Amino acid sequence: MKKIFMLLAAVLVSMTAWADAEVKDGNLAPLKNADARVLITWDYSKMTIEDKAPAEFLKEKGPDWEKDYPAEVSAGEAAFDVLFNKKDKKYAQITDDDEAAQYEFIIHVDKFHYGSLGAAIAFGGFARGAHIEGTVEVIKLADKSKIASIQFECSGSAAYSNEARRVLAYQDLAKDLAKLIGKAKAK
Repeated sequence: MKKIFMLLAAVLVSMTAWADAEVKDGNLAPLKNADARVLITWDYSKMTIEDKAPAEFLKEKGPDWEKDYPAEVSAGEAAFDVLFNKKDKKYAQITDDDEAAQYEFIIHVDKFHYGSLGAAIAFGGFARGAHIEGTVEVIKLADKSKIASIQFECSGSAAYSNEARRVLAYQDLAKDLAKLIGKAKAK
């Protein structure tokens, strides 16, 4: 029994260690302002899904995957916005209003992995869900200067549908970015 408990503890620790975002350069302190508004731009131009080009991956999976994919991505992006604004409520907020925004997050998604449906069924919450990797450029819109670069490697919880796994990974990214802003200190 002790060995099982230790194994489960090790799995939980490794799962929590996986989700991570860190500032590589610059400073997020300007975003620690309740009046700051941020536009979000998602860049999937260099992304791979399961180490393949998205079109190739979706074609291999079939017409249902190809049909559902755009709505799945939109759901992930919308979930990111909602959770970021909830978690970062004392500071910067995401907006769709180009005129009100002072900053922009350009989120470059480099890699996406769906995780395993079989593991989700077998292990439930102990299984790793979808995994998303990339970088975020934080741009000050007034002068188009980059104020920070963030590298991320985030993973959501296990779930049964592709959309749910993607949403959970995007929400993990939103939590990590809000946490980075909350911890930012003026230099």
